[in-house]
Amino acid sequence: MAQRNSFGYCWRQPVADARDLRHFYASTLIAANLNPKVIQTRLGHATSTETMDTYGHLFPDAENLGRGAIDAVFAVALTEQGRNQDAN
Repeated sequence: MAQRNSFGYCWRQPVADARDLRHFYASTLIAANLNPKVIQTRLGHATSTETMDTYGHLFPDAENLGRGAIDAVFAVALTEQGRNQDAN
């Protein structure tokens, strides 16, 4: 029985390291703003639900997504409108 415990003990650190590396990879893909479906495929998850259940806490808060997007569109439109008025 001692050998079995020794064998298991030998694998604990490599398994922990592999999990850390996988988590680093997933969090890097999320930080790069990849689509969750792409991340699911790259991690080999069966469903995007599995990906979100595991790494959902790393995704930006849905309430913050798109904040400023409308302001940015209007800023471009207003800038363009100003240029057109100056040209006349």
